[in-house]
Amino acid sequence: MRKLMTAQQIEAIVGAPIPAVRMKQIGALDEGCRRVLASAPVAGFGFRDEQGGWRSTFVGGARGFAHVESPKRVRFELPARHPTPESGSGASFVFLVPGIGETLRLNGSVAERRGGRIVVTVEEAFVHCARSILRSRLWEGPRARAAGTVEPPSPPDGARHEREGGPLGDPSVARFLASSPFAVLSSWDAAGSGDTSPRGDFPGFLRILDDETLVIPDRRGNRRTDTFHNVVTCDKVSLAAVVPGRDDVLHVGGTAYVTDEPALLSTMALAGKPPQAALVIRVARAELLANEALQRSKIWQRSADVDAGAVPDLMALATQHLALNEDGGAKAAMIRLLGSGAGAFPRLMRWLIDLGYRKGLTDEGYDRGAARADDPESQREDRRR
Repeated sequence: MRKLMTAQQIEAIVGAPIPAVRMKQIGALDEGCRRVLASAPVAGFGFRDEQGGWRSTFVGGARGFAHVESPKRVRFELPARHPTPESGSGASFVFLVPGIGETLRLNGSVAERRGGRIVVTVEEAFVHCARSILRSRLWEGPRARAAGTVEPPSPPDGARHEREGGPLGDPSVARFLASSPFAVLSSWDAAGSGDTSPRGDFPGFLRILDDETLVIPDRRGNRRTDTFHNVVTCDKVSLAAVVPGRDDVLHVGGTAYVTDEPALLSTMALAGKPPQAALVIRVARAELLANEALQRSKIWQRSADVDAGAVPDLMALATQHLALNEDGGAKAAMIRLLGSGAGAFPRLMRWLIDLGYRKGLTDEGYDRGAARADDPESQREDRRR
């Protein structure tokens, strides 16, 4: 299978990161980030443990579980008997706010460990677009997903053989993966800095090729490709997958590479449109474990939805972050100017962003009725009914 081994090869397929996307990162937590953290009951968390293992999980349990000690420090509690992050190692978060499409991502390093209390130094904070939530229909629940008119792609022939002997050979693992529409995926660069990103699609998008191999399609998005760029320098990855309504989490760890192999991508096509690339994971471990954060937060219940007025519009927040960027040059100055102009008309900006989501999902092969991707506010309205 063809492997993409360099950043240049990846960008030739996926495209280079859009300057405006890179410029919306900030190096500390502002008031908008604090409001998001105060509303988020759960976060995907990627870290390296004291035994050198690379892990992803979900942490939290109540709104505001992540306490902001300063603009550069966040503190939270790990459950008892949970693997402990290694001091000084890269750590990363994806904060989820029930009912909201966009997520907040933080990257940094483990600064302190006080028993089960973990303090992380924040190095990057940025808003992630809503595509993974919209594709997975994470907050709409099984009822809404079942109403879709576009069927997920059929598993390739290689996924139909009897799975025995490898980490993915456990029937309970295979059934969980077949039902999961959402996961967080963690990766690290050669220096050990971590990144955790949300991944969502039709249930079963985390595809078993054989009892030791998992593949994840990469459909078109904002071209950040943090995971892909990390994998070409450090092939260690981990993921934590969920099934809405369940309080257990599937933890997977292994090594990965990026491919654009046409024969594989064609098996994951939607409406005849294959993904642009895929991440292939050679799985070393797969564990299905109860998760305290999901149990305590009750995020699958409609009562967990956050009032839209309690949290800032995350794309408006991203625009504010863009305006704070200090990159030099005429192009950066023009992007800041456009961002500031868009921020002056938040309703229009929200409408344009949601229009972009709809068009992007349609271009990928998602039917509007299947994706129900009108906008995050429509998803909130669906859950209130």
